[in-house]
Amino acid sequence: MLMLEWLELGFIVCLIVRGYDFGNVTHVNISPNPVGPDVGELSITVIGHAKESIHAGSIEVYAKSENITDLLRKQPCTIESGTKFVLPLSEVPMDILEGDYKYVVSLLDEKVGDSKEAKVRMCVDFDLPTSSSTLSSA
Repeated sequence: MLMLEWLELGFIVCLIVRGYDFGNVTHVNISPNPVGPDVGELSITVIGHAKESIHAGSIEVYAKSENITDLLRKQPCTIESGTKFVLPLSEVPMDILEGDYKYVVSLLDEKVGDSKEAKVRMCVDFDLPTSSSTLSSA
């Protein structure tokens, strides 16, 4: 399992854990940082390097706990192999689930062979950057 830090934001690159070989994630930026209890929307940017192309893809953001997975945002994207990619997601609704939860950004390839289902090419799990009492006081 790979643990990286960026602007006090820890994230786990699911591609390492699950064996995805799409590319490498180098940064995950969240704005605002830290996230306060009155924040309604987030901006999330995932930055990395692509080993393969995706011509008919989508990027999805979820809030995920042990029992609940909420799809918060989905948008189309294309990525060329051998390039640095920047996947900006604005106006992502803030979602607070009970118990421990993470945000997940998944990159899907809609056209993989004859399959009718999208293939997950990469995902990143992370906690929102908060001060120690920011969300607990909400």
